[in-house]
Amino acid sequence: MAKTEPKKRKLKFAGFTEMLNEIESLSKGYVSNGNWTLGQTCAHIGEWMRYPLDGFPKPPFFIKPFFWIMKVTMGASMKRKIMAEGFSGGMPTAPQSVPEQDAQTDAEAIEALQKTIARVKAHQGEFIPSPLFGPMDKETLLKVTLLHAEHHLGYLEAK
Repeated sequence: MAKTEPKKRKLKFAGFTEMLNEIESLSKGYVSNGNWTLGQTCAHIGEWMRYPLDGFPKPPFFIKPFFWIMKVTMGASMKRKIMAEGFSGGMPTAPQSVPEQDAQTDAEAIEALQKTIARVKAHQGEFIPSPLFGPMDKETLLKVTLLHAEHHLGYLEAK
């Protein structure tokens, strides 16, 4: 039997104000059409936004060559595709970037995400290169974050 894709809304954020307004709306009550809560979603988005400041998770030793090959052969084209079309479902993620459901409340995760956004916006200088996409400037990191948020928040629906 074919696996059906969960219901997903098509979101488009011009900036972080719109993204945070959507999160605020969801915080008043939502239905998850995917696998994560609002708190898990906000924490995950925040983690991937924080990694270019604090360092990316270390992949297992045997996976490192795979990341290097992916970065050298497909990283730039994957980044271009994401920048043009957004994220698609089914892509694996670092397990440490998705907290357990009860690790923090939705409100705690939202507050942490807001602090991370402020940190990245205030950051001056270079970012740590992505193990898959390589170096990213601030404008690209902010755009990728908004696309990432559109993808994951699309699985949540305000009641």
